[in-house]
Amino acid sequence: MELFLGIDVGTSAARGVITGIDGKVLADAHFPHTVSMPHPGWVEQDADEIWWKDLLEIVTALLKTPGINAADIKAIGISTICPCVLPVDKTGIPLRPGILYGIDSRAGAEIKQLEEKIGKENIFKMTGQYLSSQSCCPKILWIKNNEPEVYEKTHCFLTGQGYLVYKLTGNFTLDIYDGMAYAPLFDLYNRRWDSTYQAEITEISKLPGLIWTTDVAGKVTAEAEKITGLKAGTPVICGTADALSEAVSVGLHKDGDMMMMYGSSNFYIMRTEKLLPQENSWASYFVTPGVEHLLAGGMTSAGNLFKWLRETFPGRDFPQWEALSAESKAGAGGLTLLPYFAGERTPINNPNAKGNLFGITLRSGAGDVYRAFQEALGYGVRHNIETLKDNGVEAKRIFAIGSIAKSNQLLQIISDICGCPQLVAKEKAGACYGDAFMAALGAGFISDISEIKKWVTYEKEIIPCNEHRDLYNEGFERYKALYKALEPFM
Repeated sequence: MELFLGIDVGTSAARGVITGIDGKVLADAHFPHTVSMPHPGWVEQDADEIWWKDLLEIVTALLKTPGINAADIKAIGISTICPCVLPVDKTGIPLRPGILYGIDSRAGAEIKQLEEKIGKENIFKMTGQYLSSQSCCPKILWIKNNEPEVYEKTHCFLTGQGYLVYKLTGNFTLDIYDGMAYAPLFDLYNRRWDSTYQAEITEISKLPGLIWTTDVAGKVTAEAEKITGLKAGTPVICGTADALSEAVSVGLHKDGDMMMMYGSSNFYIMRTEKLLPQENSWASYFVTPGVEHLLAGGMTSAGNLFKWLRETFPGRDFPQWEALSAESKAGAGGLTLLPYFAGERTPINNPNAKGNLFGITLRSGAGDVYRAFQEALGYGVRHNIETLKDNGVEAKRIFAIGSIAKSNQLLQIISDICGCPQLVAKEKAGACYGDAFMAALGAGFISDISEIKKWVTYEKEIIPCNEHRDLYNEGFERYKALYKALEPFM
């Protein structure tokens, strides 16, 4: 039997699946976890107590499934929230909790420091992007500036999947796709580290080896076999960020395909014919060697907006909030929300951006407020899609995935605002499903990325309704104008 293991560690939960060579899910396990926010703007997770513990729990649960034997697992793929910054010593022991992706905005001063020393245009020239709260190098510099004892002990700065791959194989690796997060130390055009600005950030020797996502990073060690129950010698691919695995899991495989991931944050990935560095998105490479390119970007806050609202104003569950929203109308009773509750990534790239609810009157009700949150997500997605169009790149197919994609109401609002249909895949395993496919691809059991179309089918397509087109066009213009007017105060 040929089985493939995929594991994904997300912001609020981890999930793993074992599939057959035909893509059928034979075992599935899911475990929730938390994030730590020790200071305003800081978002962290403990690499051992969350990432590694999750992996161990998932593997244990999956291997208990009747008919599943570790010896039949032919390859392993791993993804995690990314980019993250985890410093480890020369024995691979974490020196502090991992600093998470764009939702952690601690390094604003370091972004400014690097821009002043190096120059924004020099940074863009090297990596095809500007610095943001998503960037790793400012966070590495933050450690250097604020935790010098940690920095001095650091042997390597890893991502989440890099740490889990290390724990299984003993090798320090990073996939080329995620290299884009290391501006300006990553040479986008030659796909390698560049030492030009290492004095301003960190020595290149402290960075992991760059390989392709589907390259085999190593094999499960005898020590890892004792701890996990996985068989020593099982190939482990390099792995990648959860967003890229999500994109693969929904069938993204040709130019013009766009994945729109709705999780705690929002993230998109779109395949492009050429490498197209742009100011308001991130250019990089797809999962395998060759002429595969992409643009990526997304909003810092998506699902966490609704989580914040429900926790801050308790007493209603999700269905009750949606019922109130249904009683409101398109336009949210005149309310407009800026959803920048943790800064913003693309297209405005402002870690200091703040949320704002505009237009409140004595007639505004709870349903209007919730509807304004829903529409804000739609406006944020539209802002990214239209920025891409302005730069000559248009999505031909949009695949929606993530927890928010379970809400037909919210997906419909987003499609109506953007004027874009959205396909929703039948298989809901998400990134770990993409990991299993890429493990099979990397280990040579599948020959080409296009074979993902044999694994994926779609359960629904959300078609935009034009009834409120003019209202949403007006709302979108107000959304952009509000940010422009309030930005000086942020």
